[in-house]
Amino acid sequence: VRLLLHPITKKSQVSMSGLQKLGPKMEQIRNQYASEPMEMQKKMRELYRESGVNPAMGVVPILVQMPIWIALWSAVDSSIDLRGAAFLPFWITDLSAPDAIVRFRDFSIPLLGKIHSINLLPLLMGFVMYLQQKMMPSPTAATNPQMAQQQKIMLIMMPILFPNMLYTGPSGVNLYIMSSMAAGVIEQKITKKHIEQQEADKASGLVPVTSKTGGKVKKPKAKPFF
Repeated sequence: VRLLLHPITKKSQVSMSGLQKLGPKMEQIRNQYASEPMEMQKKMRELYRESGVNPAMGVVPILVQMPIWIALWSAVDSSIDLRGAAFLPFWITDLSAPDAIVRFRDFSIPLLGKIHSINLLPLLMGFVMYLQQKMMPSPTAATNPQMAQQQKIMLIMMPILFPNMLYTGPSGVNLYIMSSMAAGVIEQKITKKHIEQQEADKASGLVPVTSKTGGKVKKPKAKPFF
């Protein structure tokens, strides 16, 4: 699934990286047209169009994967064939149940309800989600202290809330989501390195400058008649 979604994911990361560079210009437009919301939106659209970035691309990979997660949850939760199906003989011995590595007497925890075991997969998922969010480019953090504070809160809250919701869920679903996020971290590092290499090549003149990059477009050379 990660390989199939790689073109969308890469385009999303490139767009988010472009938004991060537009942070100062975006903040300048917000301050200049604070009393004119319609004009502010118009200027923002013009800035996005000139820069060749799409803010909506940041959430597209998640939206595409959500139906897969829901379908997988339904399949694991309702399929009789997966009852007692093991992933490993010593860990995740039932894909339709939580991966209990330590069992104990039932007790209740707020938000989690009754728990009777320590489940490792949701904890790994929270750690991997923290790494993934930490690596994501932040378009407005450098120019807007309020947005930067909100992003710090989200960086902490999301890796806590998401594993909480799936703590007692089927280990098959948690295994898929955790593995997908781990692959996403590696994919994000590779894409980030590729973007940095492209920018370095562009700065050294190895990549042709276009109007989208804010440079002067070179006139095409005249082709011979024959």
